[in-house]
Amino acid sequence: LKGHSPYQIIAAHPELGISEKTLYNYIEQGVFECVGIANIDLRIKVKRKMTAKKKTIYKKRQDRKFLVGRLYTDYQSYVESEEITHILQMDTVYNDISNGPFIQTFKFIKYGLLFAVYHDTKTAADMVDGLAVLDSILGKSLFEQEAHITLTDRGGEFTDAEHMEKRDDGTRRTRVFYCDPMQSGQKGSLENMHRELRYILPNEVDLRSIGLTDQTSLNVAISHINSSAKEHLNGKSPFELCEFMCPELAQKLYEFGLQKIEKDEVILRPSVLTHK
Repeated sequence: LKGHSPYQIIAAHPELGISEKTLYNYIEQGVFECVGIANIDLRIKVKRKMTAKKKTIYKKRQDRKFLVGRLYTDYQSYVESEEITHILQMDTVYNDISNGPFIQTFKFIKYGLLFAVYHDTKTAADMVDGLAVLDSILGKSLFEQEAHITLTDRGGEFTDAEHMEKRDDGTRRTRVFYCDPMQSGQKGSLENMHRELRYILPNEVDLRSIGLTDQTSLNVAISHINSSAKEHLNGKSPFELCEFMCPELAQKLYEFGLQKIEKDEVILRPSVLTHK
């Protein structure tokens, strides 16, 4: 099994001639158990609300200097007034806060496209470096076009807004804005992409032990995610949409090491990291 959802199976195999709902029903009825597909393989998304008791554990941080002019309300006003359409969302994903690895994630909202940088530590300087890596891959002009705005959360690793916004030569590469406290839904597009990333990099495991050891292995995971069919893209993959709308961006990412995978060869399971 490759970890494909019923939607992705239907998108890759139109010759089946059945709907997504019908395929779900067949799986639930055990029709495909003979080929190793069982009801347990269906992904169930469960949303849990934070209890009142847990809410008391998390206390609001006081606004600090780096937030001035960069609040979520500032973001909303800027996007509306400037009619911004090219937005980059940024976050970090990790399992072991003491030992890493740490994955700095970026999503190009216009194309539904995910990019990520591998880190062994999670400091503010690391996050500046990660943004600079993406800047160097795309080049100044393309980066400024595609990442006019960068929206992230208030994690301690993202506090160096000034150096994220400006290059060493003083030129501006992006404008950084921050979500409100405990409001990850304000960058929900990236959070949704993290769910797919977690199919390959599950919680509560040593990520290095399953094969995530460097940028090359991370590129493999990101390549498979960006090559999978998305329902909200009408069956297209983020790579396909990016190739159509901004071929220069797609080419830069391919040159960096990302690869477009045939949809039927996409694997959304940890085994993709050791797949030969």
